[in-house]
Amino acid sequence: MHAAFPRAAAALALAFASMAWARDAVVAPALSARQQALMATFVGSAAQPRILQVSLDELHPTQPAIGYDQVYYKLGRYAAEEKHIADIAKPKKFADLCEANGQGDVLSGTANVAGATLGAPPPGYRCKAAVGSRPDDMKTVVIGPQGKLYLTDGHHTFSTFWEADGGRNHRLKVWVKVSDNFSALDESAFWTRMRAENKVWLKDGRNQPVAPQQLPAAIGLQSLGDDRYRALVYFTREVGYEPPDHATEFLEFYWADWLRGKPALDLARIDLLNPAAYANAILQAAQAMVALQPADIVSGGKRAADLGALDEVDHETLAELTQDKGKLRYAIDYRKSLGRQGRMRGSVPRTSVRPFHQVALPLQLRQVAVRPQQIGQAQGGEGAGIGR
Repeated sequence: MHAAFPRAAAALALAFASMAWARDAVVAPALSARQQALMATFVGSAAQPRILQVSLDELHPTQPAIGYDQVYYKLGRYAAEEKHIADIAKPKKFADLCEANGQGDVLSGTANVAGATLGAPPPGYRCKAAVGSRPDDMKTVVIGPQGKLYLTDGHHTFSTFWEADGGRNHRLKVWVKVSDNFSALDESAFWTRMRAENKVWLKDGRNQPVAPQQLPAAIGLQSLGDDRYRALVYFTREVGYEPPDHATEFLEFYWADWLRGKPALDLARIDLLNPAAYANAILQAAQAMVALQPADIVSGGKRAADLGALDEVDHETLAELTQDKGKLRYAIDYRKSLGRQGRMRGSVPRTSVRPFHQVALPLQLRQVAVRPQQIGQAQGGEGAGIGR
């Protein structure tokens, strides 16, 4: 009789082990064909970059916040053009999509159709060049563990696309460059590598540190926080600074960190819905930038020269920025249209963004190694459309 106890105990242990295995199988499902294809992706070179077509809701941010007013400028301009779209030879919305896909500008008269969306462009919509022809204009991703796509450049552009057309573009297909494939690393080693190569920004919109696990699961205004200083830096571009060739990653955030320490630029005390007050803040920020010596440290060990500080304020660019149809006015008018909360109405709720492994996407990964001499053959030549 006693001999039965060890057998019973062994059977019970085996049952518990089976239950644990089944639980782990649910937590860590098998990799999809899409994930496996992404993990097997080769990384190209600057001359022959590897590009991928991806869905916006596949992209994972590498920063917790963006400058909403930068996005609001674009959305405000898109909305203003839509009111008289027949008179707009090159709608900004489609010009931005062409540029992001490495295709230059939109061809005049091919996209100015009322009601056309990024996801459903006009039948005649064309860009000046083939996909990937201008890789320097394209946004970049890093492939991480389990084939997840981490966006390292383009949070503002792609969040704008996400929110455009009433927030219906979370499944929009875009083309991106692959800068690195770190999918062989585990989560801990991956984030260590990302930090070491300055490919992640771990401060939120209030300049508070966050852990990688606290980064949003998706791009878009429903997920990413608002950093007013990051938006301020956007408007000072070419007024007080100009990004140098081969600029450091997250250049604008280094400037934003620095501007937070300026008492005269306490944005909590400035009415950013007032065009004159906002314009004055831009001018003060630019004046502070140009007052620096090239070797002065701005933030994070970066010198003013590293971050592209100009020698003097460009007042002509500032005037264009703040005129009635300038970027600043579009941003302010759009924010006002949303109310003081400044949140997007009609955007896709955060709960509707599904986990990576549940997103239904084509099993075959479309990826191209672009060779300048073969672009026309591979992508259909001059004027090739997107998604065709």
